[in-house]
Amino acid sequence: MKSLSATSRRYLAIIPVLFVTFIFTTPSFVYAAPSTSGQAPAAVNLDKVTLQNPLNGINSIEGLLVAILNIVMILMVPVIVFFIIYAGFKYVMAQGNASQVEEATRALTYAIVGGVLILGALAISQIIQSVVTAFSAAP
Repeated sequence: MKSLSATSRRYLAIIPVLFVTFIFTTPSFVYAAPSTSGQAPAAVNLDKVTLQNPLNGINSIEGLLVAILNIVMILMVPVIVFFIIYAGFKYVMAQGNASQVEEATRALTYAIVGGVLILGALAISQIIQSVVTAFSAAP
């Protein structure tokens, strides 16, 4: 098959640019439907527009952060448990091999440190939440 010359490739590269330019610069027309009552439509009252909060019951940044932290806790607790079980299997499979026992110890250490960090984050958030609540309740 014959290959395209550099000039032909350059012209072919312009086609998508022209297509996108045509799509975005072509005017679009919107036609109003005729009213059935013969009268002009009433003006739209924009004062009655309300937005619903999709985050049921979360009305502050604090509530959002607590909700995110609770989701992280729900997701991370099974992961931590899995890694602790994994480290236990590594201990069993090591059968006294020093390098594999060291690797299993490292895995168990990382799993426990990760669990402590996650639980520590939850504890810190509870402390901050109680302090903020105490200051906002004070006169």
